[in-house]
This record gives sequence, C-alpha cells and structure tokens, in this order.
Amino acid sequence: YLFTRGQQIKVLSMLYRKAREHDMVIPVFPKEANGSGNDDDEDIGYEGATVLEPKCAFYQKPIATLDFASLYPSIMRAHNLCYTTLLTPENQANYPDDAKEQSPCGHWFVTSKVRKGLLPTILEELLTARSQAKKDMKNARDEFERDVMNGRQLALKVSANSVYGFTGATVGALPCIPISASVTAYGREMIQATKRAVEEHYTIANGYAWDAEVVYGDTDSVMVKFGTDQVKDAMELGLDAAKRITKIFQDPISLEFEKVYHPYLLMAKKRYAGLYWTKPEKYDKLDCKGI
Repeated sequence: YLFTRGQQIKVLSMLYRKAREHDMVIPVFPKEANGSGNDDDEDIGYEGATVLEPKCAFYQKPIATLDFASLYPSIMRAHNLCYTTLLTPENQANYPDDAKEQSPCGHWFVTSKVRKGLLPTILEELLTARSQAKKDMKNARDEFERDVMNGRQLALKVSANSVYGFTGATVGALPCIPISASVTAYGREMIQATKRAVEEHYTIANGYAWDAEVVYGDTDSVMVKFGTDQVKDAMELGLDAAKRITKIFQDPISLEFEKVYHPYLLMAKKRYAGLYWTKPEKYDKLDCKGI
C-alpha cells in the first residue's frame, strides 16, 4: 500500500493505528467513488485558500518572502481540529466558552484542554519525525546517507500535508468538510493578518526609512517590498518581520523568512519570476513559477 497507493490510504492507516491506541472505533462510510482508489480528487465543497491580489510590475527593489512553516498542519494542531473534537449543534451547549473555539467559518471544536484530537497528535508525530530527519540529514556521514534522510523528510512532509486534503476529499474514506473548511478559513485570516501587521509596523511614521508594501500573497506566503535597495537590508527586515509576526499567532504556527527575490517580475496570480537569494553575496538561481 505504501508504495503502490495514494495518500488517503496512508492517512487512514495512521488514523486506525492512533484510534486503536485511544480505544476508539472509526465508522466506515460507503464509497460513492468509482472504486479507482484515485486520491487526487479535487474538492469544491468549500472556500479555498486566499490569494492576495498581485500588484503586477517589474520590481527592481528586493522583495522579501515570508512563509508559514507547514501551514495547514500547524493550523490543525494550533486549533485542535479533528473528527474527535468537532462539536455538533446539539452538544455545543454542554461545553463552557473556555473549553471550545469557533473557527472563522462557524464550526465549533473543543480545545486541547478537554481532549486532544487524533489528527493533531498524528501531525505532531509526523512533524517531529521530519525535524529529526532534517537534523540527521545535516549530520550525515556521506552523500548517500544525506539523500536517504532528505527522501525521508520529504516523505514525512507529504504525509503531513495530506492530512488536510484527506478531510476535504468528498469522495474519500472519511470526508469532514467542517475540518477542511475551518483550516482554509484560518489560513485566509492569517494571510490578511500578516499583510496588516507588516504594513502597519514597517512605516516611516514608526522610524523606518520606507513604508512597507505587500505586493502579493499566496496560500502560505506573502511577498513584501520593504523599500530598501540592498538585498542584505531586505533580509534583515524579513527576519525581523517573521519573528515579530509569529508572536501574534497560536503556537505552533510559525512565520519564517526564507528568501529575497531581486529583481522580481510579477505577472499575475501564481505567475512570477525572479533571482532567488538566500545569502546577500550572490543569488542562488533564477526561480520561475507558472511561466
């Protein structure tokens, strides 16, 4: 199964294993699917991620990119989103306000103080294992071992990212739209909050040389023009912004500074190109998306 089938069977297997540890049973729903076992069914039953309107232009000033690390898995962990924590309209009244939380799209979940969900537990284990594989990759004795560990951390990343998709696949083993709709709703709020925080803090009025401007945002990242001419300065401001803005979100949600594009050509949503810098001395490569 692990080698020949898609991600759904993996997520379901992890759920079965975790449910057994907690003495829970999982219902079996009849599949309306064509029986092909195809796990790539795109779902259209709820609103997806936010893409901020791009300010299309050719930017000759450096553009810093701020990314949320493992965005959807960390949202599910931070807000305890799971089948086992979702409240029905009938049982919402049984819990006091400090024991439950309403997602931006209106669904209620109990907090981890009441009961930690199976999905957040599985995600925590997957992401902890991924962190360990990344450490092992850095400490590898040779290239072969490093490649093996890189393969492992990438596989764990795919598995963690598949958990959200598993809940949203209407023709799936265990669809639960309240979970997947809540995840994307939290994600949309976070992108907007990041844009607001950047543009309100990094201003001339606050003692900075320029007013920062978010030129584009996509699912889990925002592109910021801080106004500086130097890649090094953009990197320092990007690092500062990532640290500052992470504090406004619930743990373990984390905003990271990863790279600077300089120059940067923004043509449309999901279509851009630029020289990709991770260190100020020299660019790493030419990066193109959707072009």
